[in-house]
Amino acid sequence: MKVLMVVAHPSTNSLTFSITKHIQKGLHDKEYKSSILDLYREEFNPVLDENGEEEWDNIMKGKPSHIVEKERKKLKRYDALIFVFPIWWYGLPAIMKGYIDRVFTYPDTIQINHQKVLWVGLAGETKKEFISNGHDDMLRHQLIKGISEKMGVIDKEVEIFFDTMNRDRKFNYEKTMNKAYLLGTLF
Repeated sequence: MKVLMVVAHPSTNSLTFSITKHIQKGLHDKEYKSSILDLYREEFNPVLDENGEEEWDNIMKGKPSHIVEKERKKLKRYDALIFVFPIWWYGLPAIMKGYIDRVFTYPDTIQINHQKVLWVGLAGETKKEFISNGHDDMLRHQLIKGISEKMGVIDKEVEIFFDTMNRDRKFNYEKTMNKAYLLGTLF
């Protein structure tokens, strides 16, 4: 299986990238091929505006820009996707949301027909805080119903790493990386 990991974090020294690398190691140990699409290092422009898309005024004739076409062609080379991101304001970082808006939506929603999509979010809050406020259900609904099903994906999952800001001083780096590695081996 060929897996594209789409990652959104401004720092390559972040916990987000550590988790990404451990998931990737698990995928490789399972003998899957994987690549990382680093939205920040690619300098992907997340802004959908009338200057960036052709035929904006006529959605029936509209076609995506060459940048969006390039991304869609890239996606077709993979069997599955893994999105890894920090959860900011209980949602996706702007660059990842913009990637989805531009690549999967305009001029119409594309069906990617990947076998599987895994969303891996990193929440600064504890699991208790995140779930008690309903943010867990809200985010899962958005990622599964609002995005994955619109993409045509049958097998879709959301995995959230909690308490990643280590406010309670109980964060266990080794346990977290083992969990990330297992996500790759069980994918």
